[in-house]
Amino acid sequence: MHVRQCLVLLLVCSALGLGVTLALGVTYSDRLSSHATGFFAVEVDDAIAANAEPRRPRRSVLVVVDGLGHEAARTMGAIALLREHGQCRKTAVGVPSMSRPVYATISTGLEQDRTGARGNDDESPLFARSIWQQARAAGLSVAAVSELTWWQDLFPGAFTSYAVLGLEDDYFAALPPADLQLVHPLYVDEAGHEFGAASPEYAEAVARADRELGGLLRGLDFSQDLVVLTADHGHSLRGGHGGDQDAIANVMTCHAGFGVRRDPDYGHLRITTVAPSLALLLGLPFPNHMRAGDDDLDALWAIVDPSAFPAAYLEDRRAAVERFRRANEDAVRAWLPATGGSWDAFYDAYRQRHRSGARVLVAALALVCLLHLYLHRRRERQGEARSAALFGLGFVAVFGAVTYALQVGLRGSFDLSSVAGRGEFIGFTLTLGVGWTALAVLVHWLARRDACALMLDLAAILVIGSVLGAAHPLILGWRLGFPVPSPTVYFFPYFAALMIPAVAGVAVIVAAVVGLRPLRRRSDMIART
Repeated sequence: MHVRQCLVLLLVCSALGLGVTLALGVTYSDRLSSHATGFFAVEVDDAIAANAEPRRPRRSVLVVVDGLGHEAARTMGAIALLREHGQCRKTAVGVPSMSRPVYATISTGLEQDRTGARGNDDESPLFARSIWQQARAAGLSVAAVSELTWWQDLFPGAFTSYAVLGLEDDYFAALPPADLQLVHPLYVDEAGHEFGAASPEYAEAVARADRELGGLLRGLDFSQDLVVLTADHGHSLRGGHGGDQDAIANVMTCHAGFGVRRDPDYGHLRITTVAPSLALLLGLPFPNHMRAGDDDLDALWAIVDPSAFPAAYLEDRRAAVERFRRANEDAVRAWLPATGGSWDAFYDAYRQRHRSGARVLVAALALVCLLHLYLHRRRERQGEARSAALFGLGFVAVFGAVTYALQVGLRGSFDLSSVAGRGEFIGFTLTLGVGWTALAVLVHWLARRDACALMLDLAAILVIGSVLGAAHPLILGWRLGFPVPSPTVYFFPYFAALMIPAVAGVAVIVAAVVGLRPLRRRSDMIART
């Protein structure tokens, strides 16, 4: 291949990389969620037997401290008080560990894979029935205070009153009277995003939540009132969430007060069990779409104090859990008989489909590498260059490995936990892309002094980025399907939409410099004559 052919190839690959990754990245947020239908939802009607209705708490409060990881929660005096009057459990929030998806799971008992809530940008209502709607249907008043409208967006009409407060307000003191109350302060999360979980600002925000929550708890009568504390996610040390790291994807859930068994030991829980536990303690039907089967629902009987409820009620609720499990087992077996009705087997079957798609992706990438080697070998056979094939392949491999290492080393992870703020992440990734690519180009030039080889290697990087970008919707679905992929795969389109265009920008500059060299030579020749 001559220099002109390499130049044209590089420009075509730059346009491909820019177009594919940018188009997929820009549309990605809109393609994440499916609030209207979700995935593989099983609806089960539930009702409490008339002769088994229990006494309800006088007042019930769900506290969701946004951004409070389990490690930070253990430092709070309020947690110690809640443990004294109940129990606390380290709680896995699932993936993605993002706010709106976890609000949906806290409210419905249905995991993010199936609620269809996979990002923060979709403001549409969620199809799944929530604990808030169950409370309203039972005639209870439901009030909420938050800095966001997101709970109301997900479940319109589910709240008797909904107040949106400012950052400096005391959310706990501002709670209006209601049978069931939701209090949702965000200042811990905001400190985490801006300063990181290792910062003194984050620690101060946690201390503020401790003080203000303590004020609420001192006004409760734990013999009559119920309080449940949880969170949607923690934060990375430098700020950010969305991944499955322990400090991010695990929070603390505490149940205390009327109807709760006292247990000083820290237990374990899934976030899907919060809504069912509220339903059980409040004497409400279970949320219609809650996760049942390969579930965490047996924890309910360790949370509840059997002496506080009629035996007939607890027997009725145990039967209801088994009814939910049978309905889910029947639905799963009908969808995929080989699973035997197991949700875990159902998940494994769909992940196997993803792995099969990934094998096709590996084959496609191998073809790109073989074509890359062939073009280098062709140049060698035509006497256009000394051996560059293995160097070129190594350059491409090292470029990818160093890109990954820089992202992880500088940001802490290759997932959404590395995104403290959207604007800051965009600036960082573009800078990383341009800076690292420019350095790699310089090293390549100093080592090879071969413009065509450089352009072939840059073209290979761009094609590989395009193939990886295109494979994402081809394997997982244009609208992200079931189940949610690993945090790294989930994050890739956002990263590629910035990194590959940055590489393409540097490649275009390289092409421009190479393309202008003959013009400069011609100009010099004309000047000498």
